[in-house]
Amino acid sequence: MSKLADEILKSYKANWEKFYVVAVTGSVAVGKTTIANQLAQDLSQAFPELTTAVISVDAFIFSNQELHDRGLFDKKGFPDSYDLQGLHAAISQLRAGSQNILIPKYSLAANDIAKGEFEKITRPKILIIEGVTALQVRDYDISVYVDADEKLIYQWFLKRTLAFIQAAKNDPASFYYQLSKMPIPQLMPLIERTWQQTNLRNLKEFIEPTKAQADIIVHKTSKHKTDSIMIR
Repeated sequence: MSKLADEILKSYKANWEKFYVVAVTGSVAVGKTTIANQLAQDLSQAFPELTTAVISVDAFIFSNQELHDRGLFDKKGFPDSYDLQGLHAAISQLRAGSQNILIPKYSLAANDIAKGEFEKITRPKILIIEGVTALQVRDYDISVYVDADEKLIYQWFLKRTLAFIQAAKNDPASFYYQLSKMPIPQLMPLIERTWQQTNLRNLKEFIEPTKAQADIIVHKTSKHKTDSIMIR
């Protein structure tokens, strides 16, 4: 079992029968989803009766159409672009004892909320909320901030974006399809501008400040290796 899972269990054991919420946040491309899913797996393997579920905050981002209507599309990923009240309501329903809830489904390929599609979440003992705004709704029991050097995060963002674009070259329905038809010299400035004007700005203004309130800080180095876990 990982050190992170061990620390979560130490905290959870003090509230053994309580519905428990873990929030995992950090920059775009820092590896939040991987850590959240691995944490869920480690917890379930340690105690099979300890049911877990992972929810991405992307399920609560406003649709692209609504973002355009609100004049927020250029700030997609910023706190204002999320239905934080909807996220809070979902957590509250589970805390109140609802056994099943439906949440919107986010399509990575379309880079948008999938219209008319929902995901059913069955009430677990431990709910893991992961995403850039996971700490914006303070309805959690313990919080994790995933940290790394800014230059490394950019490299991971670039690698991930290029992989998305490559995968979309034969999929006209994908958000990245048109980008896959662009020559690299034309494409790279667009990716750099997205990083500078959206993702880096979001990190500096909204995500990084939440590190001060995190209970656990997971620091990553090259190749996404964790080199330290700081417990507060």
